Amino acid sequence: PLSASERSTVYRGFAEAFRAPDGGIDLLHEDLVPLPPANASQAFVEAFDTAVSPNACSLHESDHSTREQMSLFEELVRWHDHFGLRRTDTGELPDHISAELEFMHFLTHRESLHENDPDAKSALRRAQHDFLERHLLPLAKGIREKCTSTTPRYASLASQLPVFLKDELTRWKTLEFTLVNVPCESYCAQ
Repeated sequence: PLSASERSTVYRGFAEAFRAPDGGIDLLHEDLVPLPPANASQAFVEAFDTAVSPNACSLHESDHSTREQMSLFEELVRWHDHFGLRRTDTGELPDHISAELEFMHFLTHRESLHENDPDAKSALRRAQHDFLERHLLPLAKGIREKCTSTTPRYASLASQLPVFLKDELTRWKTLEFTLVNVPCESYCAQ
């Protein structure tokens, strides 16, 4: 199994790969996600920029959810607020896959810093589990289902991310702590 630090690197790699045509190449193994093609910018836009390409797949959770966009944004902002994070004016919208992956990168990095603090580590793991189930995995599944890109790199991103996230959720079942049903009113809409 991957350590918290290694998992954090994978989340960061996926975040960068979904943010830019050649992002994450130094973080994701090319067996998992192939290197960008020579026409990376064009292929990325065709795969994921719905404003430019009619066949593109949106990278925003609000486009793969039945929830009202404002309610979804409010919940995502509450998650960030709860952990002391703020979106910059130039940052992605909170429901963009790269923003959600960066948030998981942050949580797993924090977990790696709290290896000797069981309470903090357990709380961070519960947050990761909850965020994966409520937001990131449904978004990743939506992208996988709607991505029509034939470019190996972008097709692999869409297919491999849900596999990694499902492995993450399965991993929680084998850890030596119990995930309790903790109310998340500080960051989740009720």
